[in-house]
Amino acid sequence: MYSTTTLVKNPKLNGKLVGTHQVLDRAARKILSKHLPRSKYFPTIKEIVYFEGMRGPDGLKRKSPDDDDPSHMFVGKDGDELFQQILNHYNNLVAALKHRDATRSAFEAAWLAHMITDGLTPAHHFPLSEAKDELMSNKEFIKIFGEPVKGIMHGRNALETARNNWLYWGAGGYMSKHVAYEYGVAIIAAALPLKSLLPPIGKGEFCYVDIKKVFYDAIRRAEVPETYRKFREEGWTTELAFSTKNLLLPEIVRTIALIWYSAAEVAYNLNNINHKQCQKSHKNDQKS
Repeated sequence: MYSTTTLVKNPKLNGKLVGTHQVLDRAARKILSKHLPRSKYFPTIKEIVYFEGMRGPDGLKRKSPDDDDPSHMFVGKDGDELFQQILNHYNNLVAALKHRDATRSAFEAAWLAHMITDGLTPAHHFPLSEAKDELMSNKEFIKIFGEPVKGIMHGRNALETARNNWLYWGAGGYMSKHVAYEYGVAIIAAALPLKSLLPPIGKGEFCYVDIKKVFYDAIRRAEVPETYRKFREEGWTTELAFSTKNLLLPEIVRTIALIWYSAAEVAYNLNNINHKQCQKSHKNDQKS
């Protein structure tokens, strides 16, 4: 999903142009504020979105030489690599909250939310990296004025380079579809009032959060892989737009909010403090 501000090199503009990640983070932080005790510190939304755009994972992808970049794709067995990144940022956030490290907490909260969103983005469940590797029959980057250029599929000769780039960037190409899907989501998210992204969440859901279960349940409920399959076949449809608005985006917000809360829950030992209240909330949620 796009954080938008990677389109601008000037770091002073970071956060001025609001992208999909920032919109979802704002909604999740709003939910969190209703459930987290006021006496417990968690980064503000201003502190969190500071580490988006050029200061976030999308900025890293743009600035890096493409060597050993962390994958944002849900690939391999059950997306293990991506979930491991989620788990790493989660553990780092817990540690930062325990040490009252505001800067580190904001950084980890932002990157954690970013990886959760990418993991729940249907376009990231297509093996784009594998397709790119197949089309890069010549693994060396093409250089312009001596500088390597990322994103150009380098073939063994000029004809193969043209063919491979059409399959990747041309009409209906792998990256063209990926971009079209993510920009469609960005337009939908930007047009919605924040309150429409807030899913109903019972108090009991914020007790003893199992982050792995929350993440994979969200993939199942939002029918993430199936959504992108339909998009690749039919493009943007009215049905897909409504599903994105009413199901996918609120589900991503729910997942970010619950996993952020879980980090605070562990860091501040909230379960032991509110054990009776958690049990009561669980029972009430089950009844409703």
